[in-house]
Amino acid sequence: MAQTSLLQGKRFYCREWVFHKIQHCLQEKTSNLSAPGTTEPLNPVSGAGKGGSWGVLLVGGPGSGKTALCTELLWPSSVHGVHRGLHQHCLGFHFCRAEDSDTLCVSGLVRGLVSQIRRSGLVPEYEEKVREPAVQSALQPGEIERNPAETFKRCVLLPLLGCKAPSQALFVLVDSVDEGCLTGDRDQRSANIAELLAAHHELFPPWLLLICSARRQNKHITKLFTGVVVCVCVCESVEIRLDEFLRPAAGNQQQMCEYF
Repeated sequence: MAQTSLLQGKRFYCREWVFHKIQHCLQEKTSNLSAPGTTEPLNPVSGAGKGGSWGVLLVGGPGSGKTALCTELLWPSSVHGVHRGLHQHCLGFHFCRAEDSDTLCVSGLVRGLVSQIRRSGLVPEYEEKVREPAVQSALQPGEIERNPAETFKRCVLLPLLGCKAPSQALFVLVDSVDEGCLTGDRDQRSANIAELLAAHHELFPPWLLLICSARRQNKHITKLFTGVVVCVCVCESVEIRLDEFLRPAAGNQQQMCEYF
């Protein structure tokens, strides 16, 4: 799993409006946290409740910049991106890579999220809950592979639901979820990462936003997430008056970078 920016020092331009959309979804969830009675640990059967949008699905064609955008979200390369501060709300992330079969396995996702959530310190109570015998038993070698869906619930979602909500909404990012749909044993209880996430959306805490990316052409993915996520096309056309950019004015170059 990637631990540093996949852009490898390259500067990231464009899609500023996508970051604004993600920021809006996080703010929406944070606003709901301030409502009476939302600071206590949640009943697992209540699911995502009234916490706004459950997730955001970033879609676009091959080479449209989905992975680059996800990378910039986690490791901002610009001063503006750092000031935006979205990376500080990341509870965990996972990059599915077609050339790396380990990243397409549900077990890899679960292990990675457990480790990252513990290290993040953003949900302090999670560490204590993960140490409980039932959770430790589910994390034993072989257990995740035997029943990844149950392990995802017992080791990630249910412990988070039992924790006090943080003061601000957080997000989990999974890039290229459609890659996992190309492989997988259909006899498994959860055939791939995308189906696992979609099948358990009701158990996500209302303060946790799921951000995924996938190819726009993958109808299976869009069908899985229809009705439970906000769909954002990263290559959405924007009507722009070029003469506005051609006029001599300070900041025009930065303005162009934000549009494209």
